[in-house]
Amino acid sequence: MKIFRIIIVLILVALVAFIGYRASQNIQAKKKAMSQPAPEIIVPVEVVAPAKLEIADKVHAVGSIQSDAEVSIFSKVAGKIANNLVKMGSVITPGQVVSVVNRDEVGYDYKPYEVKSDAKGVVARILLNPGASVNPNSPIMNLVDIDLVKVVVAVDEKKIRFIGLGQSARVTLEAYPGEAFAAKVTTISPVGNAVSRTIDVELSTPNPAHRIKPGMYVEVEWTISSRPATVVPLASIIDRGGQKYVFLAADGLAKMVPVAIGVVAGDAIEIVSGLAGGEKVITTGAGQLNDKDKIRVVEKSAAGY
Repeated sequence: MKIFRIIIVLILVALVAFIGYRASQNIQAKKKAMSQPAPEIIVPVEVVAPAKLEIADKVHAVGSIQSDAEVSIFSKVAGKIANNLVKMGSVITPGQVVSVVNRDEVGYDYKPYEVKSDAKGVVARILLNPGASVNPNSPIMNLVDIDLVKVVVAVDEKKIRFIGLGQSARVTLEAYPGEAFAAKVTTISPVGNAVSRTIDVELSTPNPAHRIKPGMYVEVEWTISSRPATVVPLASIIDRGGQKYVFLAADGLAKMVPVAIGVVAGDAIEIVSGLAGGEKVITTGAGQLNDKDKIRVVEKSAAGY
């Protein structure tokens, strides 16, 4: 029994010694790892030089298309529509017969009455169909003149000083992506909208093929002036606490430089101040950098922005 106890004690002593040995090894390994220098982190980046670009200052507004004129056609006599000789979309000339009315006065036998248009235009709506009663107060159809259409837009009151009568503008429509139409300012409202803080402006644009339809959504752009500017890619601008910065590549380090920005031109943005023009501006990877991070230029971006 005594021998058994001795054996148990020896086993426990050996186990404690083994655990102590392993703990000592772990401590030594950690000390060795901590004494090793941390691996150097070098961030791969792309750079580009600031470019010179002609920047255009523009005013933008949105609105809708309206017809240049809209008229309703009436019958001068009472009766019933016998026949409409035109349909929606028909092009009408002055003096053209557009509808025939049968007079229905009892005891009289009248010839069918021809309703003629006094104006030119395109039939926008047929309001009365054959068999319907008509009188001098009932419009039969509406015509719109869209050889020349009106563009009506709301211009920010802060920009209205840049807009003048006769001024040219560029008009685009969602219906015709990639295509632009020329227009000129014809009217500027003498009053403003107190809610939206805008001024209504009317422009006219030729529409000989009648491709532009009243009611279409439209965007208008005026070029006010142009000037040379220093620009960098949009991707190189970062925001830290509301301040705009760019990172420059200098002697293997990223240098964070505050800048003031101007207008956006496509994929580029104007730098108003902060750059001299000959720096190497970091583009790809800029958002992951901090000041004085080590960098490696892997590729020089093309300056085609």
